[in-house]
Amino acid sequence: MNTPKKFLILLSVMMVLLVFIQCEFKKRSAHSIIFQDNEWYYGDKPVFRNDSSFSFSAFDTIANKFINPLSFPIQLTDSTLVYRRFQERGYYNQNREFQITFMEEVIDTVKYDLKYINKQPKLILYLEPFPIILKSKLDLMVAETRNFDPIKFVIIDYSIGDQIDRSLLKTRGIYNYPSYTIEDCEYIDNKDITFKIIGYNSIYSIERRRIEDYRVKEIVNVVTSKLGFSPEYRPMRQWIEGSDYEYEFYRWSGHGVQINLSRSKYIGADSYKTLIISNDWTLSYDDSFLQAILVETFKNGKPQSSIIN
Repeated sequence: MNTPKKFLILLSVMMVLLVFIQCEFKKRSAHSIIFQDNEWYYGDKPVFRNDSSFSFSAFDTIANKFINPLSFPIQLTDSTLVYRRFQERGYYNQNREFQITFMEEVIDTVKYDLKYINKQPKLILYLEPFPIILKSKLDLMVAETRNFDPIKFVIIDYSIGDQIDRSLLKTRGIYNYPSYTIEDCEYIDNKDITFKIIGYNSIYSIERRRIEDYRVKEIVNVVTSKLGFSPEYRPMRQWIEGSDYEYEFYRWSGHGVQINLSRSKYIGADSYKTLIISNDWTLSYDDSFLQAILVETFKNGKPQSSIIN
């Protein structure tokens, strides 16, 4: 084999090795910056320290505090995180206060992402049905990850997280929570469409009313196909004894998405039956993963009122 040919082969091998080493270095660097020499907190409670999960394994009911802290090594892949923790279990007393009776060991396997929300690093654990968003006390210098792609649904050209022109909305109600505000708005062009809005004009959830019965099959097929599983179905029945209504519904819950397609039937006094006649369905669309990110983005905003501002 002549020298130039040997040189080209050697150069090709070196380039392949260099690309492989760079990829591995990037993975280790991102992993090192996200977890090693770092702590992640849920509120003021530490969840991860370096390459380990941190959790209290017991609760002292007399002293009313968590005890016996333990740490466990985490298992990390390119897109998933496996970690052990202890979850408090108990019951609600007559004052609706949660009483912890024991701690249960849990092993979670979740997708995770590093995102910057309001320029602050956040570690998102996509737990079902509600995610956990952790904060770091360090200023990280690493690119965002995209291990989880949300499954989005579109209703009249809008999806959760989209921004909408405020001139298209009419506010029906305002709900002030401890750290954020939700507006209940009617879509002016179609009163059968309602949006819940967070921030100034970001869509938090969508509801569509007055859906004809013949549309149900196509809706069920589309949602089932996109989510990859069949809905929970309950035929028309009286769910609460003594209620004036019967209900029928299809329900999907997975990948952070909650979709409910339902209708009701009035079975109360005959004198009202002619006034309450409807065979139409209502479709509601929520996504707890996207909604948690929206709340984190717009929390600590000013309270609002439909009467005075």
